[in-house]
Amino acid sequence: MLRRIMAQKGEEDKMNIRPIKQEDVAQVAEFEKEISVISFGSEAVTDLEFHRRKLDKAIPREREGMLVLELEGRVAGWLWMTLKENFVTKENYIQFKSFYAAESCRGTEAVTALFEAGMDFAGRRKARRIVGHVHVSNLPMRALYKNYGFAPTHLTMEYKVQDQEA
Repeated sequence: MLRRIMAQKGEEDKMNIRPIKQEDVAQVAEFEKEISVISFGSEAVTDLEFHRRKLDKAIPREREGMLVLELEGRVAGWLWMTLKENFVTKENYIQFKSFYAAESCRGTEAVTALFEAGMDFAGRRKARRIVGHVHVSNLPMRALYKNYGFAPTHLTMEYKVQDQEA
C-alpha cells in the first residue's frame, strides 16, 4: 500500500521505509539520544555509545519492528516497536519503543507513512493492544497518537524533594 501511495505522488525514489541495517546504527543512536532528551530532560542518557550498544543488542531479535525512514538516500526517521507479553494476563501487545522524525520532515506524508508502517507491523503480529509512552510535554507525539485513535490510560505524577540543609 505504501509503495502505491508514493508512486501516485511520484515520490517513490525519494522515500523508502525499511528495516534497520547495521550501517544505520550511528544515525539512529543520535535519534535515540534526542528522544531521551525530549522524554527525560536533565536525566536523559546522552551517551551515544550506550545507545549504539542497545541497538546492536536488539537488532538480531527485533529487526522487523525496527524501521528507518530514508528520504533522498539519508536516514530521516526511525520507529521501533516490539512484541511484549503482560506478565500477569499473558496477553501479547505491541509497545512503541521509539518514534523519531528529523525536523526537516516533521508534519509531512513521510512521517505519516512511517507511523503507518509501524501500525502495519502491529497488525501482522495480531496484538490486541498497542502501547506508547510519551512525555507529557511532547505535544507533537501526543497529537500523532491521538490522530490514530490512541487514548491516554495512565499518568505518572512526580514530586521532586528539595534538598534541605540541616
